[in-house]
Amino acid sequence: MRVLSIPADHPYTRAIRPAGVEYLPDPDIDGHWWPHPALEPEYWTQPRDVDLVHLHFGFEHRTPAQIAELCAALPVPLVLTVHDLDNPHLSDQAPHHERLQLLIDEACALITLTDQAAAVLARDYGANDVHVLPHPSIVGAAREPQTGGRAAVFLKSLRSNVVADPGFYAAVAGEVPLDVYVHEGAELASIRNANVIVHEPMDDAALYAAVGRAGACILPYTRGTHSGWLEMCRDLGVPVAVPDVGCYAGQADTPAAVAVYRAGDGASAGRAAAALAARGPVPYAGDRAAQLERVRRAHEEIYRKAVGA
Repeated sequence: MRVLSIPADHPYTRAIRPAGVEYLPDPDIDGHWWPHPALEPEYWTQPRDVDLVHLHFGFEHRTPAQIAELCAALPVPLVLTVHDLDNPHLSDQAPHHERLQLLIDEACALITLTDQAAAVLARDYGANDVHVLPHPSIVGAAREPQTGGRAAVFLKSLRSNVVADPGFYAAVAGEVPLDVYVHEGAELASIRNANVIVHEPMDDAALYAAVGRAGACILPYTRGTHSGWLEMCRDLGVPVAVPDVGCYAGQADTPAAVAVYRAGDGASAGRAAAALAARGPVPYAGDRAAQLERVRRAHEEIYRKAVGA
């Protein structure tokens, strides 16, 4: 079976790939895979050796009208994984919701990552047959958690859905000792009462070590739905303070691993992180290897049903 996954070479899509299924490679467009040409209706005007398309993300540059044209042009079944009920890269969600509805109506199979997201899909989009398949491990295998009394927040280069106000982080630091990691060249080089670590992008080993030292991590998001960062923290046994938006709280493996704060409220985030850090590490509650095998088998079954195999 040949699957055109959009994208294919991404940590999530590589992880969930079933054995015996061939994924077509991503295009190389100036060193990255986007904008994916298979999202253009013209791509399908010539024969393609593809059995189905599995769309994950990377379609926010297309208008709803263009998505409708794509749906009309697709000659093969569409499987859609709804990662983002709200797109973290966009401030105006209305076009994203319209695109989602068009894709949901076209898809022969729908997948999402949490029961909470599935409930929203049923309520708002009329999607009542949704496969809920959890996000697989990021680190590769759950690790023994370390201990640490400090909270940490990793801002990298400040994505558009991350709080940019230094006052937010100063308020966090007023409630819990705080380390703020930020990429060289980004703003927020100084935050009152916080330890700011300005760094080049880390490799995986350095990143996992830094996250693993934290008593709690804070997701400083203002919108979005699910988080690979949360999964990485949980692989490392680190509890996570999450905003009261999206489905972040419902994504955690155990309620003990998360505390919810009011989005944009630094003091609330600080209190949530302080409570988590005081409790200590929370090992991942489950068998990640067995979970991954279940997720892969489920994808294979969905694919085979989609193509009638």
